Amino acid sequence: MSQRKKVKLPRINLDEIKKDIERNFKQRLEFIEEYVEWLKKTNNVVWSEQQKKIIKK
Repeated sequence: MSQRKKVKLPRINLDEIKKDIERNFKQRLEFIEEYVEWLKKTNNVVWSEQQKKIIKK
């Protein structure tokens, strides 16, 4: 008879995952707010050139 090795599964902490998801969401919102502020105070030519570079990638 062959013996099979048992695979140990990692322990998953769902509370930590929920905290990570919440933290990531908050970070995204903060980035969006900062970006909007930058857009408001930056010349259209400057930010439109940056967008063009991103789109053409």
